[in-house]
Amino acid sequence: MLLSGAFLLALVLLGVVVAVIGGGSDGAHRTTTPTTGARPAPIPTKATESGCSLPSGGQAVPSSSPPQAQWGTVGSMQVPQNPTVYGPQRTNGIWNTCFAHNPSGALLAAMNFYGESTTGAPEETVMRRYAVGAPSNLGSNAGLNSSGPVQLAGYRYDSYTPSRSQVSLVFKGPQGKEAAVVTSMVWQDGDWKYVFPAGGMPAYQLLPDLTGYVPWTDF
Repeated sequence: MLLSGAFLLALVLLGVVVAVIGGGSDGAHRTTTPTTGARPAPIPTKATESGCSLPSGGQAVPSSSPPQAQWGTVGSMQVPQNPTVYGPQRTNGIWNTCFAHNPSGALLAAMNFYGESTTGAPEETVMRRYAVGAPSNLGSNAGLNSSGPVQLAGYRYDSYTPSRSQVSLVFKGPQGKEAAVVTSMVWQDGDWKYVFPAGGMPAYQLLPDLTGYVPWTDF
């Protein structure tokens, strides 16, 4: 099967992709432990490229209900957006930038990033969303295969500071299996950027249901 190179590396890698599209042998929980160690140097971005002006707004963590948003299609994924409140304030083709400096802005930035990773965008375009640890050999992107797209199903907010956010995003495959993928975002150069796991493999867990998570989807 063909998978977007960035989607394969940044979203779930092979193990989670196989699990959520139904290739796993059972529904047992599986968790990977993030690799610890020195954090790679941030990928430099041009400060002049930001120009974001959304107000920070409320700082409440959306831990019990999702923020107000509309759903739109980015690549093969449905993602939430609220351009005037949480972002993206700017959209250039498939590329969404300028998310609010608050917990809801970080959440929407993470979800939109995963949508962008399914678009088949050039490597250098996808790299703009990476803050730390992105490999230099992502390769070209080919899009999801005909078995069906992986879609967002919910989330759990794990931690938040004004400089860093961590959420566990739930993805659902076309055969109904769900997996929660730990996703970190960092506030850098006036926007939320994805943090590529230092060990290359994000922590994830197969889920029997959405207990403990906030359901949020558009399918």
